[in-house]
Amino acid sequence: MRRTNTPEDSRPGLAPFLAISFVGAWITMIPLWLGGLRRTSAAQGTPPLAALCMILMMLVPALTAFALTARRHGPREAVRVLGLARTTPWRHEVHSAATAITIPLALTTVGLTLATLVGWYTPAHMPGPAAITPLVLSALVSVPLYFGEELGWQGYLLPRLIRHGKFRGLLIGGAIWGAWHVPMTALGGSYPGHSVLLGIPVAIVTAMLLGTVIAAVRLFTGSVWAAVAAHLSLNEFALPLTHDVSGPDHLVDPLLAGPLSISTWPATTLAVLGIWLAYRRRAGYQHPAAQQRSSA
Repeated sequence: MRRTNTPEDSRPGLAPFLAISFVGAWITMIPLWLGGLRRTSAAQGTPPLAALCMILMMLVPALTAFALTARRHGPREAVRVLGLARTTPWRHEVHSAATAITIPLALTTVGLTLATLVGWYTPAHMPGPAAITPLVLSALVSVPLYFGEELGWQGYLLPRLIRHGKFRGLLIGGAIWGAWHVPMTALGGSYPGHSVLLGIPVAIVTAMLLGTVIAAVRLFTGSVWAAVAAHLSLNEFALPLTHDVSGPDHLVDPLLAGPLSISTWPATTLAVLGIWLAYRRRAGYQHPAAQQRSSA
């Protein structure tokens, strides 16, 4: 696994980044709060104003990360520090992104299988080209938005968290990611029709699990773009395909079925456990060598 940044790059700037990102998230949602908008049903669409506010919210982490990094290192060096500069061949970058796209889809498939078995989900048909093509086009257009989040979370925040332990940093980063979504979650953004007292804790647990997986993709591949691909796959493919496969006559409750549902928790928990075991195994391999170097 590759180090995301040097220790020198990981020390300062955590508190300002979190403060600006969280305050910025709430500020971008002010028009929706003042307008009294709240999603009360999964069938309710996203009004243009809500879409605009969410776009602005998603850009806050990247703008904050780049501004803080450029202030310390300069704009050109900020590109390298945040992990934007390509350090591996294009073939590796493309392969990493393609692999990252499949991960949320695989986790969602396992979750939907469980939801079907317990009666929370009813699959009707497999998605065809007519359903997938517009999703691909939407994903291509939306890349800058997911880049806006992941540049902040994986390019800036993650290196500052993992200096206290990689796995612990992954979990903390996922929890922070979930808490950052609260201004939107409280408006019924993730779990429409459910109480805020239920939706927010579920959203934070879900984000901690999925965020850990996405951050691990970043560390394993050494690429912020792979993390962008994983996040994009989650929102642009896994979410809409969940509804498409169920058919127009079935209203899917996102709390019970889909990539953000509790039915995906077992699959994502196993994935997080696998990440923990991978780090334990790697640490076990490195420990004797480290002892040998120290005794030499």
